[in-house]
Amino acid sequence: MRTPRPPKGLRRRPDGTLPSHVPVAFKLALVIAALAVAVMGVLGVILMNQQTQILRAQAESFGETMAHQLAGASAELVLAEDRLALGALVNNLITSEGIRGAAIYSVDGDRLAEAGADGGNPGDGTRWGQGWRWQLPDSNEPVASWQVPIRFQGLEVGLARVTHSLAPLETATRRAFWVLVSATLIMALLASVAAGIIGKRLARPIDDLMDASRAIGAGNYDFRFTERRNDEIGHLMESFNEMAQGLLEKSQVEAALSRYVSPGVARQILSNLEQVHLGGRQVEGTVLFADIAGFTALSERLPPAEVAHLLNEYFGYITRIATHCHGTIDKFIGDCAMVVFGVTEPDPEHRLHALTCAVMLQRLVARLNVDRNLHNEPPVAFRIGVNSGPMLAGNLGASERMQYTVVGDTVNLASRLMSLAEPGETVACRELVEDPRVARYIRSTSSDEIRVRGRETPVLTCRIGDIAAEPALDARIDKVLADCRH
Repeated sequence: MRTPRPPKGLRRRPDGTLPSHVPVAFKLALVIAALAVAVMGVLGVILMNQQTQILRAQAESFGETMAHQLAGASAELVLAEDRLALGALVNNLITSEGIRGAAIYSVDGDRLAEAGADGGNPGDGTRWGQGWRWQLPDSNEPVASWQVPIRFQGLEVGLARVTHSLAPLETATRRAFWVLVSATLIMALLASVAAGIIGKRLARPIDDLMDASRAIGAGNYDFRFTERRNDEIGHLMESFNEMAQGLLEKSQVEAALSRYVSPGVARQILSNLEQVHLGGRQVEGTVLFADIAGFTALSERLPPAEVAHLLNEYFGYITRIATHCHGTIDKFIGDCAMVVFGVTEPDPEHRLHALTCAVMLQRLVARLNVDRNLHNEPPVAFRIGVNSGPMLAGNLGASERMQYTVVGDTVNLASRLMSLAEPGETVACRELVEDPRVARYIRSTSSDEIRVRGRETPVLTCRIGDIAAEPALDARIDKVLADCRH
């Protein structure tokens, strides 16, 4: 019978017997190896549980979202009992990846439309979150069904049911399990071969990872690992660097996006990236157009660099004033700025805020012209048009290129009013100025009646002079100038 060889690190005595004591290095190797296996096992169980929960949450969210989308899209069709349109709707839905069936029922339980697998009733399968889990009879593919009420103006008019596949969830779970098992076995093997060396080397990078996590948590996305290691820790460092780079790019995208669109629009886009689509909603708001009078002649006398500097300077003032007056820059069109109020965020005082913005801009420009005259620079004058009323706000354009803006007769009339204004004047509809919430603050004079294509009656206009509370207005203008100079 072959005598077993002693473990490496234990040497026999000359008489062939094993020593009575075990070296510390060997004990340390065994302890580190055991700890590595235990830690990886516990960590694997935790990660596996978290991964399963995350994947399940994603699957549940997907199913609920699709069911709610189907319910929202079919509400009016259910009321109209348009079975043909409902059939087209569910047939189109099951062409989506992972969707195995869809059905729409009336409030009485009548099936109005169905495509793909029928989820049956909630009691037919195993409870799974807010839905139920079952298997397709033909393929034994695991699926989950979700059923939500179809509501129209708070009234339940039917039920929408969506069935989607759980096969990707189970595949990902099995893959994560074997990945974690493989990682545990590799770590155990490495710990058994060179436990002492690995133990010393593992302590330092773990501390570095903790410091790196704190740095990232504090918003320091510039943190990077410079050490290069050809092992699991090295791969972890590279992944951490990639994550930090991704977070840095995301923060830069958010900062850049806030410069191209208003903060309110930027928040809507970034909070719901998967739901950005064409469409709009009707809102009650106010729009302001501000145009530099005689800009063409002015640009012909100045070098291009000075023209760009002049535009950027005055656009900066307009942006600051709009922010102070709760407005949002919709767009810059050449030398014209378009500002909206009460569109991206609710504002019951949007009419007064828009007129205040116009008065502040005219008074600020008058101040700046005093300095321009002292430096022998040509004065700058703005023509401003303001109008309030219903308008369509939303993403307009094409699916590949869209813009959040407002359109409608209210917007067109505001642009027309701007073209009627003289340099340094603000023209608004008389209906806007005579609003009780605005009239007591605004000083204005009646102006011309204008004919607008598509309207039978002429539009009455007013020229805006000033607003009450001049000291407060002057203080706000001082604040705008101070902010721009910084």
